[in-house]
Amino acid sequence: MPTRARQRKRHAAAWALAGLGLLAGASAQAAEETGEGRGSSLRFSGFATLGLAHNDNATAGAVTSFSQLKPVQQGWSANMDTVLGLQLEWQPLSGTTFQMQGVARAGEDMQPRLRIAALRQQLGHGLSLNLGRIRSPLFFDSSIAEIGYANLTVRPAPAIYALTNSVAGLDGADLHWRLNFGDASVLAQVFGGRYDYTHRFNNFSPAISADASLRGLLGFSLSANLQGLTLRVSRTDIDRYVLRSEQVDQINGGLTQLSGALQQIAQNPQLPPAMLAALQAKAQGLDALRNPFDNRPTYTSLGMDGNWQQWRLLAELTWMDPRNDLVGRGTGYSLTLARSFGDFTPYLSLAQLKRSSAKLNTSALAPTGLDPQLDAGLNQLKQGFDRAQQFADISSRSVSLGLRWDWRENMAIKTQLDLVSTPNANTPGPLAVPALPFDNKLQLFSVTLDLVF
Repeated sequence: MPTRARQRKRHAAAWALAGLGLLAGASAQAAEETGEGRGSSLRFSGFATLGLAHNDNATAGAVTSFSQLKPVQQGWSANMDTVLGLQLEWQPLSGTTFQMQGVARAGEDMQPRLRIAALRQQLGHGLSLNLGRIRSPLFFDSSIAEIGYANLTVRPAPAIYALTNSVAGLDGADLHWRLNFGDASVLAQVFGGRYDYTHRFNNFSPAISADASLRGLLGFSLSANLQGLTLRVSRTDIDRYVLRSEQVDQINGGLTQLSGALQQIAQNPQLPPAMLAALQAKAQGLDALRNPFDNRPTYTSLGMDGNWQQWRLLAELTWMDPRNDLVGRGTGYSLTLARSFGDFTPYLSLAQLKRSSAKLNTSALAPTGLDPQLDAGLNQLKQGFDRAQQFADISSRSVSLGLRWDWRENMAIKTQLDLVSTPNANTPGPLAVPALPFDNKLQLFSVTLDLVF
């Protein structure tokens, strides 16, 4: 997306968040004037997290998403979890609701972002339709990932949520169909649309940004809500997931120049047929490496949330197939076990994402032995692709130990210790790593105050 267009969207989000703040007073006044019996068609609500996190690693920063501008570097920082969200709902007619939600995060310089701007229409017989910008439905907890109070833990594990947290919303529509069976219910959801955001590459110093656009996003989810148990399965297909930046343009330009040089050499009539065919195949291989980060991913999730007396178990299995060998397929899981003692809930969480596919074939970048200058260019590009493959591997695992204290109504204090590691010193995982090798073990200690209002 052009820079000016992004600036216009940011300004619109800023005005939206400011407008929500002004309308908060109007909503409260309207509620008073209508009286307790009559109610109000205008409803204001919000959520906030005030958090501090300490990172002990001098070579790697921590992030919750790949759109986060400021990672948590060594020392204390509020950039990991501090967030403010405001939401306004207006119901002009029975069954018709307009929703707007703005969010500002410390890790993004508290720049307001528009998360929801949608019309919700009840269609009867358990059917409802949302049109506009809606919350991301990709994984089990995607829709509440930023609402700290709604999460048992400080945050959903970045090991599997860092990528989907970048896709915070969806510009399109979703259709809900709810069926009730006594104390149980089934919710089916079909959704589709598009989304744009700024993707951060933290493997550069300073970090660089790329314009990310998702087109042709289609998916479904099916949830079963039983007494003390929720099960959800979802699948999302994205037809085009495109990343564009000056660096990608430079890669494409270099590939075009080298491919042209190979085609020029191949025009030599004295070349043997076998060598001519090899040069032409190499040129085609170079063309195939253009736009190396573009992909057509599918996301699949199977999650559960179970309660039994004072015990709670949350689990999720995830599969990601970008249909791109540079990014690579990934399989992940998260598991959280908690037990409540009155207002206190200690918990233990495990999470892991593992790359499970072959790496990108860069044989087209092998030297030709015909032209030293050409071979030097091929070698330079090969080194760049090899480095990109290392940074594209987001494999990691984490062990988290935490305590939640629901000390007031709609308010909770949490402390959490995360032990994060990647497979080796040359695999950055979801961490912000500007140089390899690095110390691939990180300890993150967090304290947060979460509230909803």
